[in-house]
Amino acid sequence: MTEKYGQLRLRKTRTNETSYYMDMLQFKGFILLFYSKWYNTYLVLLNHVENQSSMKKRRLILLLALLFIVLFEVYLLWGTQLLSKPTASSISQLNECSKFESGQKLSCWEDLIDLTLKEQGLGAAFEVVDTLFKTEPSFASSCHDYVHKLGQKAYFLFTEKKDFKLSTKTSYCGYGFYHGFMETLLQKTKDMEQARKFCAYADEQLKKTTTDAGGACYHGIGHGTVDGSDPRAWGDPEAMIQPALELCEGVSSDEKPPPRHGKLFRCVSGAFNGLEILMDSSQYKLSPDRADPLSVCRSQPDRYKEACYTQFVVMVMAVSGGNFEKSAEIIDSIPEDKYAVPTLQSLAVELSHQTQVDYQKTIDFCRSLPNRFRIPCTTSVAEGFLKYGPPQNEYKEAINFCSLPLLTGEERINCFERVLSLLRNWYTAEKASRICQTVDKKYQWNGCQYN
Repeated sequence: MTEKYGQLRLRKTRTNETSYYMDMLQFKGFILLFYSKWYNTYLVLLNHVENQSSMKKRRLILLLALLFIVLFEVYLLWGTQLLSKPTASSISQLNECSKFESGQKLSCWEDLIDLTLKEQGLGAAFEVVDTLFKTEPSFASSCHDYVHKLGQKAYFLFTEKKDFKLSTKTSYCGYGFYHGFMETLLQKTKDMEQARKFCAYADEQLKKTTTDAGGACYHGIGHGTVDGSDPRAWGDPEAMIQPALELCEGVSSDEKPPPRHGKLFRCVSGAFNGLEILMDSSQYKLSPDRADPLSVCRSQPDRYKEACYTQFVVMVMAVSGGNFEKSAEIIDSIPEDKYAVPTLQSLAVELSHQTQVDYQKTIDFCRSLPNRFRIPCTTSVAEGFLKYGPPQNEYKEAINFCSLPLLTGEERINCFERVLSLLRNWYTAEKASRICQTVDKKYQWNGCQYN
């Protein structure tokens, strides 16, 4: 963090003196508690020692020493955990960040997450992300970018075998953590087997809580291999993307035939996501095709087209100046429904990515579209609430949207089907089932049975 934003330190240097003294008082209390319990135990055993022979005295004295060490280790562990809790110190740091203007505040949050990761580990860093998401609307709109960067930096913890434990929180904000982690892993090691093993590890570790950790990880593989490392390919989108596509074919070779949205699709979508970012930011002599922002996708083989079109929605939005109506017109130029519909759905998801969503205006927009897009648009708005909703409560606004009396019967049926069928991407089977059961029976998906 630069000097003008102030220096933040967690535990070692506190910007909030009250937080520091409270921690010191808690630690002193822990020390007093330890000695109190130790002294009482010591008196009891001492009385017993006095009545024993010299050999037994020596043994009991040794036992006393060992007991002291064990008790001290237990209490020291408890005391260390007491001082490393992220909540109290993080709150004071968040208060510091809130004093800055918007641009400085964003930088302050990033530095706070970085310092928390270094000082307290991945779990505590995600606690900060969770708190910011719930309390700061401007953070929520950029959450994916923050956790993407967190994934990049967490890779180095992983390589150093430091505090690194995957949890449900690593799925927050559209799985950006995995995108950043895999991007860094591949840039640093070029080791495809290690990447594949990590994705399998993530899938296994989190399979009870989400069904999409592995898929997000493969998206990260594709994302991480479009890096502009070959100057000969600069300025040529096809040449830039080709090595990544070949890599994706190899890393997904165990799926034959490849399912529609399996490893190949997720990896390729990551590759096109990476290419779109480079083109949009005019890196490596690339630039957007303003006459036809989907031109790169139109020339792709059929097996890559859906992944390409859906990732280039961001490019379409950029070229249209963020205008959803103009963006939908561009997407409607895709002749094949099998590519056009999922691309429009990717656009509609972004309708939910706003501080305030005008339900009536949003529904009217979907109804104004060509017939092939109308229902998919409405269901994808609901999906967007899942994607961008507050961690662990993503479903609430999605369910609320599907329940709106503004929707027709057909819209509502399809809306609930879409939302309820996706719940396992975010939650355990048990939680998904409980959420499903809160919905009117006529809209429940698959009898609320989830694997």
